[in-house]
Amino acid sequence: MDLKSFLPHTDKEKEKEYFWSLIIEPGWVQAGVWDIEGEKAEVISISPTTAWETEGELLGAADAALSAAVQNLPDTMVEPTKTVFGVNPSWVGEGQIKPEYLERIRKICSDLSLSPVGFVVLPEAISHLTKVQEGAPLNACVLGIGKDTLEIALFRLGNLVGASQIARSVSMVDDVAEGLARFSGSEAFPSRIILYNGKEGELEEVKQTLLNVSWESFEKIKFLHSPKVEIIPPEKKILAVCLAGASEIANVTGVSAAKVIGGVVREEVPGQANISLPEEDVNPEELGFVLGKDVTSIPKVGRVSQTAELLPSLREASTPKALPQKLEVETPAVDRFGFVRNFRFPQFAFLKNFKASLPKPGLSFPGKKVLTFGVISLAIIFILGFVAWWFLPKALVTIYVSPQKLEERTEATVDPEADALNFSEKIIPGKVLTTNVSGERTKATTGTKTVGDKAKGNVIIQNGTASAINLAAGTILVSNSGFKYVLDASVSIPAAISPSNPGTTTVDVVADSIGAEYNLAKDEVFDVGNYPRSEVDAIATSDFTGGSSRQIPAVSDEDQSMLEEELLDELMAKAKDDLSQKVGENETFITESAVSTLTEKTFGNKVGDEVEILKLDLAIDVKGLSVSQGQLTDLAMETLKGKVPDGYILREGQIASEFEFLEESGGGAKVMVLFRANLLPEVNPDEIAKEIAGKYPSLAEDYLTNIRGFSRAEIKINPSLPGKLKSLPRISRNIEIEIAAE
Repeated sequence: MDLKSFLPHTDKEKEKEYFWSLIIEPGWVQAGVWDIEGEKAEVISISPTTAWETEGELLGAADAALSAAVQNLPDTMVEPTKTVFGVNPSWVGEGQIKPEYLERIRKICSDLSLSPVGFVVLPEAISHLTKVQEGAPLNACVLGIGKDTLEIALFRLGNLVGASQIARSVSMVDDVAEGLARFSGSEAFPSRIILYNGKEGELEEVKQTLLNVSWESFEKIKFLHSPKVEIIPPEKKILAVCLAGASEIANVTGVSAAKVIGGVVREEVPGQANISLPEEDVNPEELGFVLGKDVTSIPKVGRVSQTAELLPSLREASTPKALPQKLEVETPAVDRFGFVRNFRFPQFAFLKNFKASLPKPGLSFPGKKVLTFGVISLAIIFILGFVAWWFLPKALVTIYVSPQKLEERTEATVDPEADALNFSEKIIPGKVLTTNVSGERTKATTGTKTVGDKAKGNVIIQNGTASAINLAAGTILVSNSGFKYVLDASVSIPAAISPSNPGTTTVDVVADSIGAEYNLAKDEVFDVGNYPRSEVDAIATSDFTGGSSRQIPAVSDEDQSMLEEELLDELMAKAKDDLSQKVGENETFITESAVSTLTEKTFGNKVGDEVEILKLDLAIDVKGLSVSQGQLTDLAMETLKGKVPDGYILREGQIASEFEFLEESGGGAKVMVLFRANLLPEVNPDEIAKEIAGKYPSLAEDYLTNIRGFSRAEIKINPSLPGKLKSLPRISRNIEIEIAAE
């Protein structure tokens, strides 16, 4: 039964048609309600921005935005169904919404009973509104700030030069620079940057960051002068989308917003209340709408693409045209105004209207008792349902805040013989843990060794002296090229008979070292021992041959050292894991306190051995210290308590500890402890629960943004009801508040 049928309607209200504008950005949704008054589009309500993260949250966020937009509007107002969607450039390809995003819009339309009229790309709608407002085509870089991406659209004289999407990193300046650099060309960029998204607080931070950039340091980015950075508030985005939609539907000359903005009655939106179009006619096709054709068969033109048929009453406002077929989205009738706005406790005014519509006593009415019983049963069910909806729901609200960091170093002693924690001397009772580990490891050798054969030959030794000479085995002979050779055996050379007839003896010699360079040709002359060559010399009687050399892999000192170091690190890691398993409940193992003692070391080969793989067997004893986590936390609280700033609290669960081993001390150790604490804002959960009780999740989150350091909130309501019934419990004690560090 349509409960709105019992409410009075004026003829004017019945004739007037309202429209939705629904902006969907990465992470944010916003809605607006508008109609056409004469030659202007009048925006009568704009919702606050509603956050969403996952695709599953998008439908709920859209429903919350639509509900917030109509929250304070008259009950007699006819609910809009026709909707113009505002989307980011990344949602659009080749003039159409990409299939994965079109499916999201289909689901929103189906579940929320919306009839899609068209869509508008946000940067192009902003460009059109700016032209209308300022009277000149837009020259600017329009920058959409998303949680994970940035979207840059470049406009010159109102024409879209191109759009680019950039994944966000830790540096906003580098991301913007990367996006601008993608627009090739030597022409300077417009000295104007326009920012938009769903959260003005973040936009203000980005604005200040970009204003402080020295763009001259970027080679590929040229501005004629430092760019002016502006922020498009959420209300202005709604005006842009509404203006685009109204320009398609009727020949409007402007847009105004003067009634209800975000559920608050205002005279006008500052600076935006009345925006008029230029005197010249604005063709709907200039805004991107396409009429009389199948939108799937044409390329993108302008700012808005038509996706659904307009109502007959508004077709008469423009030249009759053949409209494209309606998007196939079958939706049940849902009345946001009648069902929720008439649900008022305790009067139940609509039941009075229902009662007045029943037949009067005394009239002939078959089945009167059955109808009366049915009405009473429905009333009882309704009252019981209302009571359950009011008193039974529960909610868990987790508020994530950006903590303030606090760090403090202090020197402490871990003493296994101590009985209790000593705050003044910073002595922590400890426990000694021991283990024994062993293992083996191999490593390819990197050392080399030269091996080969020595050259051999015969020489004739000539003695020019008057007496015989005896040479011992091993006597050195040196060639003209400096190579050394030795005698294989001792030899005696007789005295010279005359100066021209020396004494001679033929002997075998061998090279002093290996190598082919010791191979010599016949008739090579040698010095013999310490004798002058004028008195004693030697001459090769044949070629010296057999000398050779080659490099082979061998064990080096470095190979053994590196292998021992690597295996020791591996065994220490294993020993620390073993010791950590021996730690008792609520105890912390100080890994930095672990020390090892070598008990066995065996290499498979010694230095110089000709092998390609070296093996090592190693065994070590390891001991370390553990302390009570509770006592360590007590020491941290004592150390940090005087350093916590006002407005923050120090919680045990937000403290982390790091150790640096200094030296052994008796059976324990001296360590340097670094305490790191995440300080959370001091809040009153009961007060927060009272303030957000009964609010829609999006409105509750708006309130939570006032908390110091607020980052985000997760709201889980049980049971999760659909539509406008999905609000936080009315009973504050049914709301559990948790504060967590982001």
